[in-house]
Amino acid sequence: MKIANGVMEYLEQNQVEYIFGMSAGTVSALYDAMNDVSIKPIITKNEAGAAYMAAKYASISGKMGVCIAAGGVGTNNMVNGIGDAMRSKVPVLFITGYVHRWQIGKGAIQELNTEQILKPITKYSKTVLDENCVLSTLKEAMEIALTPPMGPVHVSIPIDIQISELIESMPEQVAIPQVMFDDESIDKAIEVINGEKDGIIMVGRGCRGLSEQVKALSEKLQWPIITTPEGKGVVPTDFYLNLGNYGFSGTDSSTDYVEDGPSTCILVLGSSLGESATRNYNPVLVKDKKVIHVDWDKKELGKVFKTDVEVYHDLEKVIPELIKGVNTKSRSFERPLINGPYVQNHTGLSIRLLLEKITEILPKNTYYVSDIGEYMNFLFKYLPIRSGGDFDISLNYGAMGSGVAGVVGAHLAEPNKPMAIFTGDGSFFMNGMEILTAKEYKMPIIFIVINNAMLGYVEHGHKFLYGRTVEGFKQQRISISSMMNAIGIKSIEVSTMEQLENIGDFVENLDGPCVIELVTDGSEPAPVADRFKALGETKKN
Repeated sequence: MKIANGVMEYLEQNQVEYIFGMSAGTVSALYDAMNDVSIKPIITKNEAGAAYMAAKYASISGKMGVCIAAGGVGTNNMVNGIGDAMRSKVPVLFITGYVHRWQIGKGAIQELNTEQILKPITKYSKTVLDENCVLSTLKEAMEIALTPPMGPVHVSIPIDIQISELIESMPEQVAIPQVMFDDESIDKAIEVINGEKDGIIMVGRGCRGLSEQVKALSEKLQWPIITTPEGKGVVPTDFYLNLGNYGFSGTDSSTDYVEDGPSTCILVLGSSLGESATRNYNPVLVKDKKVIHVDWDKKELGKVFKTDVEVYHDLEKVIPELIKGVNTKSRSFERPLINGPYVQNHTGLSIRLLLEKITEILPKNTYYVSDIGEYMNFLFKYLPIRSGGDFDISLNYGAMGSGVAGVVGAHLAEPNKPMAIFTGDGSFFMNGMEILTAKEYKMPIIFIVINNAMLGYVEHGHKFLYGRTVEGFKQQRISISSMMNAIGIKSIEVSTMEQLENIGDFVENLDGPCVIELVTDGSEPAPVADRFKALGETKKN
């Protein structure tokens, strides 16, 4: 057996279902070996897309994502996706090829020391130069990736090693090392919570998969929930204690309650308290409140705000203990109106009104993914997530094009849920050709492209900060629907609210991706003032 075949067998033994990437000379043996295992290769249009897909797959499924690409050029194409996985703390194994060992240092085609390039953005990066250590290195890397806080790892394998005979014995399956969490701090948190009448529960990305537990805790305490942008969707919008998104583009109710409500305690669950979640680290979030922060990444605790109780633990274990230990609060919370009424202060199609309507048209359990752009602020504030549905965005790294490519991985993680991706024309032109990957594999993904013929965030941000803009931020309008029709992808153009009613029939019985192009003029003000103000600050007091 060749080492390349051994690699595939070991991945198969560890329940790897998909490998994302593109083949090339230095990984050709690995791709050939995929023919002999049950793992399904997902061949993408660009290695960048493959990296985003693997990261999104890992994020949503909770399983190990795997991506294989050429050393040198293929690896560098993946750098943004690897950075995205690192900031999102998801387990992805990136395997890259390398030139023959005897060629190293001679300037062979595509030779580049990718081990050193990727060390700062992975938990582990190593080039294997001993053919007797390939599988053991993979095992070590995968265990590191899966150890909380999770993250990406990288193993580079020279092509001559891949085609060598396997001598090394097959290692045992990957075993996730036990982390020594802090059990005593849970009791301290319960004691503080029981001493406070009114509080807020802040729900972050780390609560994904724990919706019912979070709701049960909120109901027992009668403490309302605010979600971070990355925590949106954990709790459905119609849950009576959910005030919606807080942070940049927060709902009116969440912002008002944080600033003027009666809370004397804030319980932060699974959030790094990043810039977007805290409105640029604004201390109003924790002012005059006891702060309890729960996370399985010790580095996040106390990093942004002074905390009264730091709980270094797994939320899956902590929340049931909190539910069991906290006292039932007698008061009954009455939720205010989530947002103020719509005011028409623009021309053309309203993104706000469209978002408030579209979830009534698409299936109730639709999984919504967002790319990065000005439109995401409308999503944070106005997109309702119904019971059974969900929402995902990779905001901490914030790479344009991450969602429009990553949605392929999201679909494979949740194949039985309708999948819709919101993207802008700018992000679509970056990585949107991965829609052809969705077409190739017959994935019924709904691509909702908000086309305002400009880089909206950039255009409006420059005007806010500098009072002027740059020629080229606004661009000639391209009919994305016509482009999609030309490549055999079903598409529809929507420029009025009346046309929105056609979407329901349009997305029925899909046997591949489709595009809904929302044509806007970009004049509707997005709820982004906090973000623009943050960019203009010279220092933080």
